[in-house]
Amino acid sequence: MNIIVRKDHKTIMPALEAARPGDTLILPSGIYREKVYVDKPDISFIGDGHVMITYDAASGELAPGGGSYDTFSSATLTIKESAKNFKADNITIENSYNRLGLDRKVTQAVAVSCGADGAAFYDCNILGWQDTLYLSGGRQFFLDCYIEGSVDFIFGDAQVLFEDCDINCVRERSYISAANTSECDPAGFVFYHCYISACEGCGEIYLGRPWRAEREGINSATAFIECTYNCDIAPAGWLPWHLKPGEEALNTRYFEYKNTNGHGEPADTSGRAEWSRQLTRAEAEELMSYIGKCAKYPDEDAHEHHEHNNDA
Repeated sequence: MNIIVRKDHKTIMPALEAARPGDTLILPSGIYREKVYVDKPDISFIGDGHVMITYDAASGELAPGGGSYDTFSSATLTIKESAKNFKADNITIENSYNRLGLDRKVTQAVAVSCGADGAAFYDCNILGWQDTLYLSGGRQFFLDCYIEGSVDFIFGDAQVLFEDCDINCVRERSYISAANTSECDPAGFVFYHCYISACEGCGEIYLGRPWRAEREGINSATAFIECTYNCDIAPAGWLPWHLKPGEEALNTRYFEYKNTNGHGEPADTSGRAEWSRQLTRAEAEELMSYIGKCAKYPDEDAHEHHEHNNDA
């Protein structure tokens, strides 16, 4: 069944409370200033026009009901583990903390927290500053999305394919990814045919650093495959963070394959951290054959969201 927000229900959360597994929420154009939690399986969000879900919350800031937010409770949109196969299409999700031009301390402020296996995001904008996108649990897919941030702004232990996405860094010394992949998982974050950019004046961009990789069972995995680096990537490319010298290669899987610069020339990887690696074609194909299983390409009929029927 389709539920049209602002027609059937005034805001998103009452619409979600009324929804049953498998329902689709149609969000008409507008700004929705609310924290949203999805805990039912097979729910879809479809934006009909220019749609933004936004909230201003950050770790250490006071929460309305008392107490303080931490990193994970700061999220504007939280997709719980129980919300398997969640889908979002043509939605902008923002955590406005530190995006308002205010003189605030830099701290974690999540836009999207997704722990749902089978989740997929199409043509979405995910906006934040630090820790923009937290991905945990199972396999997830992002297609034609725009994601921006500064510090560790794509992080977590999920296995995720980012395909044809624009990844933009918003400050100097940005860290795109902070994976804490289980050593049992063949892949973590894979950026495929993505466009990596940075705002004017931003330098020293790092592809990633390992989150919690000093812990037993963590072997952080991130790969950039056939991407375009339209910004100055730091020569080393990757940072070891809390790892001790000599432990980097044992606790990380940092790969690149056939990436280019903004002029279409092969990216200069001559100064890369010695514990990162350039894949061979066979290795890249093997990794893609595995991570490709994360992809859930939108059905042509389901993706066409300009005709809505309130059918049960």
